Amino acid sequence: MFSACANLEDLDLSSFNTSNVTNMMSMFIDCKKLKNLDLFSFNTKNVKNMSYMFDSCVELTNLNISSFNTKNVTDMSCMFYDCKSLNKLNLSSFVVKNDTSVEGIFHGCQKQIIDSNKSVFKNFL
Repeated sequence: MFSACANLEDLDLSSFNTSNVTNMMSMFIDCKKLKNLDLFSFNTKNVKNMSYMFDSCVELTNLNISSFNTKNVTDMSCMFYDCKSLNKLNLSSFVVKNDTSVEGIFHGCQKQIIDSNKSVFKNFL
C-alpha cells in the first residue's frame, strides 16, 4: 500500500480502518525516510501475513505496534528486516505460534531489539 514511498517521512493512520485486512505484506517496504509510525489504532485480528511489512525502513526510529493482535498471523518473515535505526520495539502483545514463519524477522536490527523480544520469540531465536 505504501511500499516504495521513499520520500515519505510522516504518516497519520489513526483513522485507518484495517478490521477486514488479511494481508499486510510489504505494506511499508522501502519507506526509507519514514521516521515515526504509530499504528496503535490498527485492528490486526484478521491478518494472516505481516511478512516484509517494515522491510528497509532504515530511518524508522519510533514504531508503535504495541496493540497488534497476531494470533492469526502465519507469516512474519523479514517483518523488521533492515530496520537498523529502531532502538526500541514493544512486541509484548505478539502471540507467535510454532507454525508461524519468522525467518529473518530481525535481520539487520540492533541487538537490543532482538534481546528485548527474546521472550516472545524464545522458540525461534
